[in-house]
Parts: sequence; C-alpha cells; structure tokens
Amino acid sequence: MPWIPIGRPADLQFTPGAAVRAGDRVVAVFPFEGGYVATDNACPHASAPLCDGAILGGRIVCSLHLWEFDLRTGACDVGPQWNVRTYPVRTSDGVLEVLVDAAPQPTDGRTDPMPNEGR
Repeated sequence: MPWIPIGRPADLQFTPGAAVRAGDRVVAVFPFEGGYVATDNACPHASAPLCDGAILGGRIVCSLHLWEFDLRTGACDVGPQWNVRTYPVRTSDGVLEVLVDAAPQPTDGRTDPMPNEGR
C-alpha cells in the first residue's frame, strides 16, 4: 500500500493528537520525540478518540477510562488483546504521510471516531 499524505504539521491541530483520514481508516497522529507517530484512533475498549487523550511518558492515555497505549508499539497496559495498531509516519516535502497496511479492520462493531471532522 502506498504512503498516504495526511497534511502539513502546521495545518493539523494537535490536541495532543490529530485525527486524520488515511485511506479507509481514521488514525491518531502525535508529535513525539522530534518526529511523529500514528496509532488507531479508536480505543479498543469503548471507541473513545485516542487523539484527545493525554501523552504521559511515551504513552497515550485514553480520556474515557484511562487505558494506556505505548505510542511506539501500540501495546495496552490492560493486556495484549487490547493493543492498537501503529503506523509508520514520514515527512515528504513538508507533508506528513502515513503507511496504512492492508490489515483487516476490527469486526467487533467499533467505529473509528473522527471527533473533529475539520482537522
């Protein structure tokens, strides 16, 4: 699958993350350690938007029930069955691009939240 352009960093509203469409998915993009990382935006517990969580020590903390996910690996503090996917992010000519794999979408009824459609 090709790299998908998602916008210029200055145009994204990081609070602390930004929800963006990447192909058929909504991913949360976060500035992190001098670069950017991306995860699924939907918390696997209750579909809360991870982009609106808080970053603490390399983890995104879901604002709904305080579950934590490693920004590098997607590992969840509650257990591996709750991990979120992570996606490579690069900058090309000043535009962030994300590589969304062909992994199937969850079939448990969760939807990817896009809380701020204007982002």
